[in-house]
Amino acid sequence: MIGPRLLRIIALITGLTALAAALPSFAAGPASQQSIRIGVVAPLSGPFASGGSSFLEAATLAVEQANEAGGVLGRRIELVVADSQGRVETAKSETMRLISRERVFAIVGAYLSEETIGAIEAATAARKILIVPVAATAEITDGVKRDYPRYRYVFRVSYSIPQWAAMMAEFLRQHQAKTYAFVGAGIRWNRELAGALKRSLAGHGIVPVYEAFYSPRNPAFEPVAVAATAASPDFLVLGDPGKNSISFVKRIREGGSVVPILSVGGSLGDERVASTLPLSGPLYVQAAAWKGSTDAATRYVEAFAKRFGYSPVGYSDTLPHDAVAVLLAAIRSAGRQDTDAVISALEKGAFPGVAGTYRFDASHQAAWGAGARDLHGTVIRWEKDGSRIVFPRR
Repeated sequence: MIGPRLLRIIALITGLTALAAALPSFAAGPASQQSIRIGVVAPLSGPFASGGSSFLEAATLAVEQANEAGGVLGRRIELVVADSQGRVETAKSETMRLISRERVFAIVGAYLSEETIGAIEAATAARKILIVPVAATAEITDGVKRDYPRYRYVFRVSYSIPQWAAMMAEFLRQHQAKTYAFVGAGIRWNRELAGALKRSLAGHGIVPVYEAFYSPRNPAFEPVAVAATAASPDFLVLGDPGKNSISFVKRIREGGSVVPILSVGGSLGDERVASTLPLSGPLYVQAAAWKGSTDAATRYVEAFAKRFGYSPVGYSDTLPHDAVAVLLAAIRSAGRQDTDAVISALEKGAFPGVAGTYRFDASHQAAWGAGARDLHGTVIRWEKDGSRIVFPRR
């Protein structure tokens, strides 16, 4: 039996095909008949399909909005979709297929840090631009610093692990925490985030009193929940963005603990999920953008909800939209569909998006956090009547 999630993905891909076929070209002449083809690599099947489908929805909305506004350089934009399945080798081979067979100009992807590294190797070997909207491991932009000629094609709009940790550390400092417990899924970026957060807080007298990682495929919540509660932290930092985080929060609250929880976001940012959670203790959720955080964010949330029937959680269903929008703006700024010209535009330009204005540093990392001009992220607190933005202080 085909589940509702798979049906939604099939319907979305079918809709993209129909949209590309139906939209007119926007300028006269033979060249204008060609679309600008953008590849999207995301897990549309397997254990990470939920995040992958919202990733695709965000990218789809960006393309629809661009085409409704007349396209780019007189051409319509066409998404070409690839399913990474959340696997490194599949992400790499699908990226190669998009480049060699589908003839995409650039790629937006992938989702997990591990699979994104595979996509990077394929894209850079073919000298194709890759915009990373979600994956956070430092290795993604370290390559640009280490070997610019090879990796100059890679840009990241999402925050890096150190930036993410710095934003979380600032929140914990503002809430005068002295101790915290870190619980995450046993995946690469969660382990990296735990280490980066510890380093960010080391000079501020805030120390971890417990750290654990459960299996994302077969999680054992009970011993972790018991041990985390017994450590009596001022805050519980929850690094897992997936559905397992919902079960873990319920287990913590059902055990009687009211410890404040700071989540990296994802599933716990879904208002449909929040309505099912016990709010006996504070539940804070991080996001790149949220309704009310900026005018652009409010417009995006309303447009997304109208198009897909639910409100975005502000990360994997938001940053892919900005990744596509930034790429298209850079093509427009370059004035032609030329890789070198678009890279130059990305390196020199400032690009408005849902979360703020994107500017890339020498490693092609978007500037996020306290020292950034525009990209600060946000933290909301779930309450009985909905969400309230609590960070940054306003």
